[in-house]
Amino acid sequence: MKTLYQTQKGFTLVELAIVMTIIGLLIGGILKGQELMLNARVTATIAQVRSYEAAATTFRDSYASLPGDMVAAATRLPGCTANCNPGTGAGVGGNSIIGLTTWAAAWGTTGQLAEPAATTAQRETTLFWMHLLLADLISGVSSEGLATAAADAQWGLTHPQARINGGFVVGYADGTANVPNSSTSTTRPSGMVLAIVNAPTGVLTTTAGVQPMQAAKAAQIDRKMDDGRPASGFVHAYGTAHATNPVCVNITAAAAPVYDEDSTGNECGIVFRIQG
Repeated sequence: MKTLYQTQKGFTLVELAIVMTIIGLLIGGILKGQELMLNARVTATIAQVRSYEAAATTFRDSYASLPGDMVAAATRLPGCTANCNPGTGAGVGGNSIIGLTTWAAAWGTTGQLAEPAATTAQRETTLFWMHLLLADLISGVSSEGLATAAADAQWGLTHPQARINGGFVVGYADGTANVPNSSTSTTRPSGMVLAIVNAPTGVLTTTAGVQPMQAAKAAQIDRKMDDGRPASGFVHAYGTAHATNPVCVNITAAAAPVYDEDSTGNECGIVFRIQG
């Protein structure tokens, strides 16, 4: 009876080291690629904001009215129907304010969007994008949004999608209320503002983990466009804030809140003042 011995051979330490190095390089490359993609989205989002600001200024210079607020738009803009006209009630149409004058008092809880066929001030927040589109000043929305009910509002139809995440809504801030980040800053946005939110019918909230972006990306946008501070200048952050466990905004130093850039969740949104 013969016993056969089979020699079994495993990986050497050198071979294992080579394999681990290759895996590490692959993981590092993937992570670096993701970071580059996020940085590109930050840059593209900044370009969007600047383009919308320029478009609103061009519209105002061309038509002596703000987009969304222009009375008798159906007779002045190509392709417009009666749905292009803002309402005729008090504080609606022709008052150089987009949407509710009290919108920023609660930062959106009173509504950001209304049915385009209605006669309320909220309607102007949709017409803002429709007027710019029909004046051939922006893309990213559709004229079909003129006949869309509020419940059917969506990115790419009634409102433009943000490159970073979520999309843009427009409103009016009267300078009396802080954005919802629990900051006690006395510097508050005033004038026409753009906000990046997760849904066009949503509100600016402080709910953790459901905001459009990470604090580090919000800080990156703020530094490139403004002063890098979440509660000053014309770029403000909103989102979660806690003095001992900061996630979007660290308010330990209430006079000068800072972004919590170590936070990894989507805890921040941003508000941009585009017309003072």
